[in-house]
Amino acid sequence: MIVDTLKHAYKYYDLVPGLDKAFEFLKTADLENLPAGKYELDGDRVVALIQEYTTMENPPWESHNYHLDVQYLVKGEEKIGYWPKEGMVAKQPYNVKDDYDILEDVDGDYITLKDDVIMILFPQDGHVPRKAAVEPMAVKKVVIKVLI
Repeated sequence: MIVDTLKHAYKYYDLVPGLDKAFEFLKTADLENLPAGKYELDGDRVVALIQEYTTMENPPWESHNYHLDVQYLVKGEEKIGYWPKEGMVAKQPYNVKDDYDILEDVDGDYITLKDDVIMILFPQDGHVPRKAAVEPMAVKKVVIKVLI
């Protein structure tokens, strides 16, 4: 897991192929006015998901096997929990089509995503997005999936 700000994203461009496209999209797209949906930035290898939802008290923990997530809030704030995936227990069979596991709850560590903060989550990172920071609120978020 990496937590930083978008203005420092250039430091991670060469970390994984496709991260440069992810961060350039975050820096140049009109995120405020872009409607919710799926946007291919490099075919199905780098995909931006524009999401609008209300944060929750107890969303599920998850992980991915073949993608990393870049998470960035456009509007609002939410907490994202983190815990190493190793040793976490799956609650249901792995979803091959959408590349995710739903995991048993753990007492993880949390970062508040707001302002210019970016979070990069790798396949070894169990995480719980969509958690209410204080109380549930409407948010607009970009999750960019990068195939690794």
